[in-house]
Amino acid sequence: MSSNRSLFLIGGGIVALSIVAVLVVLLAGDRESAEFADDTPEAALQRYLAAFDEGDLGAAHAYFSDDVRDQMDLAAFQRAVNAERGFSNEGTRRALFDGRTGEGDSVRLVLTIEEFTGQGLGASSYRYQAEVPMVRDGDAWRIDAPLLWLNPAPLEPHF
Repeated sequence: MSSNRSLFLIGGGIVALSIVAVLVVLLAGDRESAEFADDTPEAALQRYLAAFDEGDLGAAHAYFSDDVRDQMDLAAFQRAVNAERGFSNEGTRRALFDGRTGEGDSVRLVLTIEEFTGQGLGASSYRYQAEVPMVRDGDAWRIDAPLLWLNPAPLEPHF
């Protein structure tokens, strides 16, 4: 009789965990993208991420500052992206804007990055903060760090 009771308790625990997991996915699921004014550093970074996620690396590379494009031309950016995609886990990631620091023509965007991998009971998530330096380059905001999505890009040596 006590072994049946233990099985019911274990089964109930599994059902409760499944319900909690479903609620977490539903509540933390797709949030609508924030809307930023066109002439803001947040909008420039958001457009970079959209171009990167769509695979339009030429458009994504154009969001880098002149200094970054001098360090990493489009061909080097494409090679780094291809190498990174070969090592990355398939999953979902998103960037949540948490604010900005600095003023004038040089700011840092503060982000929370959420990465989700796997499915079902094997799913996992990871959350961390990142800062992205942004500069006003001419009449537009540009990313002032060589990035692959939001991770630092390995720079190739110049010979």
